[in-house]
Amino acid sequence: MSFFVVLSYGLIFVLPKQVTYAYGGDVCVKQLTLLPALSKQPVESNFAVVFKDSVRIGDMPLFALKSCFESVGPPVAGKTTVKVSPFGGWIGVKHYQIAIPEPATARSSDFIDKTLPVSHPIKIQLSQPDEVFSYRIAIGDKKATCDHKNSQLLCDITKLDLAQGATYPVQLDRHYKETKVATLAKGELKTLQALILGKGSVTEGQVVYDKPAVFTFEYDKELDKAAAELKVRNGDTLEVVAAKTTVKDKVVIVTPDAAVKRNATFELTIKSAQGIDGSSLADEYKVAFSTSGGPKVTGISVGSVGAPVAGTITLSFDQEIANVDAIAKLVTVQGVSAQIAKSGASLKITYSGDKCANYTITVAKGLKSAADIEQTDAWSFNGRTRCYTLQTIGTSKNGRAINAYIFGSGGKTVLYTGTIHGNEYSARNLMNAWVDEIEAHPQNIPAGTQLIVIPVINPDGAAAGTRTNANNVDLNRNFNVSDWKSDIQTVGGQPFPGGGGSAPESEPETKALVAFTRRVSPSLTMSYHAAAAYVIGNTCGNTSALAGTYASMVGYRNMTGVGGAFAYEITGTYDDWMCEKLGLRSVLVELTTNSYSEFSRHKSALWLMSKS
Repeated sequence: MSFFVVLSYGLIFVLPKQVTYAYGGDVCVKQLTLLPALSKQPVESNFAVVFKDSVRIGDMPLFALKSCFESVGPPVAGKTTVKVSPFGGWIGVKHYQIAIPEPATARSSDFIDKTLPVSHPIKIQLSQPDEVFSYRIAIGDKKATCDHKNSQLLCDITKLDLAQGATYPVQLDRHYKETKVATLAKGELKTLQALILGKGSVTEGQVVYDKPAVFTFEYDKELDKAAAELKVRNGDTLEVVAAKTTVKDKVVIVTPDAAVKRNATFELTIKSAQGIDGSSLADEYKVAFSTSGGPKVTGISVGSVGAPVAGTITLSFDQEIANVDAIAKLVTVQGVSAQIAKSGASLKITYSGDKCANYTITVAKGLKSAADIEQTDAWSFNGRTRCYTLQTIGTSKNGRAINAYIFGSGGKTVLYTGTIHGNEYSARNLMNAWVDEIEAHPQNIPAGTQLIVIPVINPDGAAAGTRTNANNVDLNRNFNVSDWKSDIQTVGGQPFPGGGGSAPESEPETKALVAFTRRVSPSLTMSYHAAAAYVIGNTCGNTSALAGTYASMVGYRNMTGVGGAFAYEITGTYDDWMCEKLGLRSVLVELTTNSYSEFSRHKSALWLMSKS
């Protein structure tokens, strides 16, 4: 009898109970334990003993049928012994020997050297279930906790804000509570390239002229889902337009619930899109566009002044006109005779009228586009035909035209000339600006007065950048006056053989100017040169006084009658010819530079001379 008692004691208290540890569930063995509430562990261990399946009287457990083991520290593969005894003493000690297998390994091929989407959690297979340890994945300097499910980890990287199309260092770490205990795998991970938009049915800043039922955006990969939002501007705010978003193959389709508003501005945003491979947008795609009204005039081929007396004016529209039969009724031209024809998205107005005639082009509302959208705003344009007659008074040695701009009418003529020396571009620029000024303000032309402007007397020299003409003659030394010479001086005082021409008026440009001057017999000629900031009258009539007035207005010196005004000999000039041969007044103005016209400085003086 005593043998069985000793044997039973040995079996219960001396020989350790064998336990196999499992990471994925309860670790228990069948073991009768009396008064389990009084049992304590006499020695600290990585495992706590928990008694289960107890039989109770009231709240007091009399005995337990199972002993279970829970880790209180990180389990280490191998064997360990756990002891338990009444009150934690050395009497009645029960021994449990726990065999601890190796913890789970991770299938590194699930994420190492893989290309994965940033829009999905990473799934990593474990070799066995594990409810003891926790797992974290580190990608670059960012970390995500992994959830367990059976033998699989689900590591949510969607909130890590990873770049698409990038390569990151990656590792999977095992933790016990908050303490890292091991690194299971380490390497590199690539993220999928973001979805790339190929084309959209609307683009940034586009004006939509048709009536779109859908808006489409095609990406480079087949799509799984997408979300989009359409808004219309109402004053300073954007209001959501009801629309549904669907995908088909690679295309996001946005379908408004109703026809889109006309003459409105919209903002369409592809807020998200996901390919079937898990790739997504790098950023929201936002495009602003507008819808048109009916056909709208966007341009006219002429300015408000200076249109030819006869010609064609083109009205450009933002879209083609559909109701062509309504053009004759809705588009009218007054002030000139005109015929109107449609050409694509424009109207051609062929007209003829008088010089300096005011005209009005009106487009009434009612024109319709190809999308049957009606123009709701009228449009009009007020213009004037050019107020000058362009006359070619002759040609240069190389056949270039010498043109005169003739404004006004009457018995009195004031003539303005420039660029008799080809490289004096300031004179040409001033004369061109003066033409524009008269054209803009024809009402300022004195009554009974004709203003004539010849911007370039020496077109060959102007083209070549030379003082002389194509025959190497200084034209302002070629006029038939008493002091004419063939051999002259340069502006530097050097001999210039033949510079005055082979004979007086030998040059075609001189002949043209002489003939024209004789024909129009100007009461005053203003002759512009460069560059000395002088004003000199030719001493016929009151030119000395006129030169003084002009010089005072522009801040130049009046050098009329002053000997040695120029440091070189001057002979055979146009201004002297007018006085000597025709008795006509002429005032020569030497501008301050060879390039800058200083028109604002001279404008008032130019107008004053027109009245002299």
